[in-house]
Amino acid sequence: MTSGSVLTTTTTASRTVKPADAPARSRSLGGCETCRRRHAKCDETRPSCLVCERAGLMCERYEIRLLFDASDSQGSRCRRPLFTEDMRQRMSEQLAASLDPDDVHTILTRMEDHCEKQEEETSTNFTTHLGPFGAFRIVQPEIDFSEVPMAPVEEPPQVQDSPPNIGLDLALDDAFSNDPLMECLFGHVNVDASGDLVVQDFFATTLPLPERDEVSPQSLTGGFLMASASSIPLQTSLLSSPEIRYAPSVTNLAPPDAPLLLAAYKNNVTQLFSPIQLEKSPWSMLYVPPAMETLALLTMGELASNTRMSIFYAILATSAFTQRLSTATRSANEYWQRQAETFAVEAQSYLKRGLHDASSSVKKAKYKDVLIALLCMNTVSAYQGSPERVRRCLLDCENWVQFRGLPKTKKSRKVRLLHHCYVYLRIFQESTSVLPVPHAETEIDPASPETVRSVASTRSFRLRQWEGRLDQRMSELKEQHQGENDLHLEIPGRWDSTMYPHIFGLPESLLFLLSQVTRLGNERDLSDSGSYTGALDFKQFAARARSLERCISTWRAPPMSDGDADSIIGQANATLIRLMLSALHKALLIFFYRRIYDVDPMILQDKAWQVRDALAQVDRDDVPATRVAAPFAWAAFIAACEALDPTLQDWFTTWFETSARRSRLGTFKLALRTARQVWERQRRPLNSSASTSWPQIMRESNLSLFYI
Repeated sequence: MTSGSVLTTTTTASRTVKPADAPARSRSLGGCETCRRRHAKCDETRPSCLVCERAGLMCERYEIRLLFDASDSQGSRCRRPLFTEDMRQRMSEQLAASLDPDDVHTILTRMEDHCEKQEEETSTNFTTHLGPFGAFRIVQPEIDFSEVPMAPVEEPPQVQDSPPNIGLDLALDDAFSNDPLMECLFGHVNVDASGDLVVQDFFATTLPLPERDEVSPQSLTGGFLMASASSIPLQTSLLSSPEIRYAPSVTNLAPPDAPLLLAAYKNNVTQLFSPIQLEKSPWSMLYVPPAMETLALLTMGELASNTRMSIFYAILATSAFTQRLSTATRSANEYWQRQAETFAVEAQSYLKRGLHDASSSVKKAKYKDVLIALLCMNTVSAYQGSPERVRRCLLDCENWVQFRGLPKTKKSRKVRLLHHCYVYLRIFQESTSVLPVPHAETEIDPASPETVRSVASTRSFRLRQWEGRLDQRMSELKEQHQGENDLHLEIPGRWDSTMYPHIFGLPESLLFLLSQVTRLGNERDLSDSGSYTGALDFKQFAARARSLERCISTWRAPPMSDGDADSIIGQANATLIRLMLSALHKALLIFFYRRIYDVDPMILQDKAWQVRDALAQVDRDDVPATRVAAPFAWAAFIAACEALDPTLQDWFTTWFETSARRSRLGTFKLALRTARQVWERQRRPLNSSASTSWPQIMRESNLSLFYI
């Protein structure tokens, strides 16, 4: 009995258990007609199966099994291929050959840009295609004519004072009876035997009688679709009625100079923010459209959101400041100065309200709009010549990005563009900001928005610990999330998706080295002040300094891409970028040796002359951005402060004076004043202050440079 039960169990298991690696049996009902009739397994090779070919039979191909509901009885219920197998094969090959696999990311990025432009226009159709990719949107609103409410119709008195119009008797009847749209619009309008429209009945049923001052005669006579004005007799008593008057004009809330200032900002001012020429700059793509939309709303008597109003007035203020350059009279200069200050106050007021909206749970502010408003206010503060407000705006940008920007799992291209614009300004500003951090930093400044606190006690430009040698880490590839979230370039590495070369012509590696020297210099300043609580001891500090010196000394500018070099703008930028990087690299070496090692300025004179030579070659093209842009202003300041030769000092004096006159930016006057104080102290006897540096002067004067 026991053996029988065991035998039964074994037999059952042998029938049910399958090998673990056995492939799943495929049961397809889509075989060819021949194999299905023969009950043979078809390999479903198209256009004819190989099973029939090996058996020497004629394959009867495959039946059409894709059906769809036809709206009419005459339509086909089967879906057939329009092209032969060979034609479809060639089309597939052409489709694959139309795109280089290495350019897929570029094409998709451009597609994303095209689609983002249409993200707010949800009610319009659009289509775009690049290579094998495409996107479109079709809006087809459905209207149920049976649900359209119709006003009750009353029989009007017959009108017979108009002569009959030839040619309308049949056309109107056909239009009302056959066209559902015309039936919906004009089905309740009486048409007499002579073909005349009863106009009083049309207005009485389709247009409710308005109150006074609401409808103009033009609004009553401009909507006819069926005939010309001569064929439709209007009742003169209706148009001459005292109940109908012209509607009041819309109050224009926009400043009178707004169109002029916006056009000047778009065409001229945006070219000052980048040292290179751009076909489409971030400022024209991201800053100008919100301002133009706000101008349209103000023209119609409406207000935009608080953040967009701040962007609008900040752009007007910036443009008004630059308009002073083109004025020839003192009165015009004073006028634009007053306008700029007025617009700046409005922009600051709206920015406070916008940040309050962003911090509340009721009204939400768009992330990009708030960041653009802060960056615009930074530019306004720079033209006002207020280093403190510039620093506050940049700190507010940092807090906003840390709070709302970095937590985003997916950052769009526009968001990353704004992040790059902020970090570009922040790195240069921090490199020449050596002010001590006050204890009252956590208090709210009246000049700063109340809802975003500028807390500099948690400074972002402090050294960060990382393992390995710097030169080895510099060649490592960053992951996407690391590159996007390494806001102030703290982590060494290479990120291929960086936008600094495309926006400013600057490699990210050079900005990273500048950021690292600034951080190491801050650690040295804290150590000299006796309040050092850093993460590095002296041995680690020396090792970091040596590795940083080696990387800066061996740094070389990367070659330009073939696509950039072939374009017209790329060729124009090639020489400019080469000279800019040469000046910036030599100035970075001066910056490192003075901030970290505090070497004697005499050793650095050759590098100061090299910066002067590069800037002199750039000045030959007489491009305004080459004087205003941050890389040129920063390199000139660093080299000028270490110049010992009177000839070299005179050249930098002329350069700063010319830049201040052409740009009206106070930072050039501040830089020249600081450099002159350094030169004056360096001319004193050796036993006093032979190694005076610009950080000492700026700490004593409580000043810092700023850039746009």
